[in-house]
Amino acid sequence: MNNHPTIKKIQQSGYLPAIPKEFGETLNMLLDTYEYDIDELVEKLSSLPNLESTLIQALNYSTKLNRRFLTLRDAVLYLGAKNARMIAIAYITGLMLPNRKGRSRKFDNLKYWKHCLGTSIASYLISEKTGLCDKEKMFTYGLIHDIGITVLNICLPDLLDEIYTMHLEKDCHQIVAEKVLLGGITHSDIGMWLCREWGFPDEICDVVGYHHSPLLNKEPRNEVKIMYLADYISAMHFENLVGTGCTFTYAERVKEELGLTKEFIDELVSALPDEVEKLIRVNLFEL
Repeated sequence: MNNHPTIKKIQQSGYLPAIPKEFGETLNMLLDTYEYDIDELVEKLSSLPNLESTLIQALNYSTKLNRRFLTLRDAVLYLGAKNARMIAIAYITGLMLPNRKGRSRKFDNLKYWKHCLGTSIASYLISEKTGLCDKEKMFTYGLIHDIGITVLNICLPDLLDEIYTMHLEKDCHQIVAEKVLLGGITHSDIGMWLCREWGFPDEICDVVGYHHSPLLNKEPRNEVKIMYLADYISAMHFENLVGTGCTFTYAERVKEELGLTKEFIDELVSALPDEVEKLIRVNLFEL
């Protein structure tokens, strides 16, 4: 993948954010919430710029306990691995937020970010319904599932605008437009490449790389299947936002393997726009 012309252009653009190696190592540790060395974890987290001060400041402001958090170790012990993992993923999301970093002129950053939020909400609700995955984890994965698009937005904005124009004006499916203009690869391939470059856990790499093609994943993870359906549900909302009127289908096999009904999925498709707007109104994410 490193030798692919599009990947080379991304590497040579000079815009790709630099992520410390410790970030991927930290996520690997936090995925196993029962077996990790607290001191090693704190050491890795402390290497991430501004994370320690931001985390301590937020805890001191929000906690009702009669105490002050002075060190990152205090904060991690209080939060636990599960919440620390969510904060770590939020950290990378903050670095890659499309509305802050995107350089494209035609691609609609706001509507795209609403799609990311919609995917997060849908993956959370599907996880809650099935009980097959940690719903909070899946919410954070939803925020970064399309990190490949964000990379294009940052590094190759003109190329992303061409894809967006082809999708809108020629009524061409986005994935088809990507394969035509990116030399046979898609944003999922770019996202998986980047996640591996940054040393992310295999679970995250698979969610990012196979969320459009879960049946191609050699290790059939429930996380990938849930993200696939969540992305489908949110994509229906996104296409309405941009005005294409496109409709998609999903693999019945994935729905059945998750034990879901068509009625449940249809209800989520209908309810999602309101859920996205509710999340925006509470200002959890800046748009």
